[in-house]
Amino acid sequence: MASGRVVAGVIGGACALLVTMADVGTTRASRVSTMAAAAVAMIAGGTIGAKLGGSTYADEAVVLLAALIAGWVSASHPGIAAVARFGAVATATGAGLQFADPAIALAAAAGGVMAIAAAFAAWWAFGLPPEENSIDWRAGIRRALAGAGAGPRFAIAFALACATALLAAEWLGVSRPYWATITVMLVMRREGTVSLQLVVHYMVGTLAGILLAAPISGAGAPPIITALIAAAFAALARLGLALNPALGFTAFTAFFMLAIDLALAAAGIETHLLAARLYDVAVGCGLTLIGLLAARPRRPSPQLA
Repeated sequence: MASGRVVAGVIGGACALLVTMADVGTTRASRVSTMAAAAVAMIAGGTIGAKLGGSTYADEAVVLLAALIAGWVSASHPGIAAVARFGAVATATGAGLQFADPAIALAAAAGGVMAIAAAFAAWWAFGLPPEENSIDWRAGIRRALAGAGAGPRFAIAFALACATALLAAEWLGVSRPYWATITVMLVMRREGTVSLQLVVHYMVGTLAGILLAAPISGAGAPPIITALIAAAFAALARLGLALNPALGFTAFTAFFMLAIDLALAAAGIETHLLAARLYDVAVGCGLTLIGLLAARPRRPSPQLA
């Protein structure tokens, strides 16, 4: 932002936050590998979305493919699932925002590097945090390719919900409708096919984050002040998730809403209105529930049980 490239700064900050959320594993090497893979997936996804998207049906096609991959690998390993999910989010963002500045990819890469450097600093100061998600990349990739634990039912439901959210918002003329799709990508989880409680927490947090960010964005503060507030929310995201999923998603959503508004304002594009934001989230949450109900395995009949 200090160099005048606000959009690149926003993308770099968003990439740094998501790379931090991909800090998964039992060793430094496994954690760094997962974080680096997340950064690469987001740069590739954002580039593909920006290059191939930009129009109705083209946007839905790239989002459908990215979401299908993310849904297919969602049960392979938490690290691989996070990489695929964040890559899909970047694809939807690239298709929706259509920013062509070549510095954006460099900023995203820099954000990923800074997130990994910050992780090393935290490990040095506080020690490696306990983590049970051990990962054998070869075994994890084999599980991912096989769709282990998720299968075609969840993958197809997830992909259709993401693409339908974008298409519904576009048909109804909502400005910048990609947030409905991003809501589905972030909220719809495979574990929701067993219990909806966690997904409801995510939905409540997403709505609360929008309501929290709206007055801050509309206050007309200088961009650097808004950026600092957004960074504060980002810092609280992972802590919030550790306390309660709704708190984590509140901070997570508030960061992204403020960051996106900064990027849109810098590009000369009208920022989101509260009503449009709430509409997008309502569409996304509604389709998430439909998708989870469709993805639930059918219970055998009493005669067969």
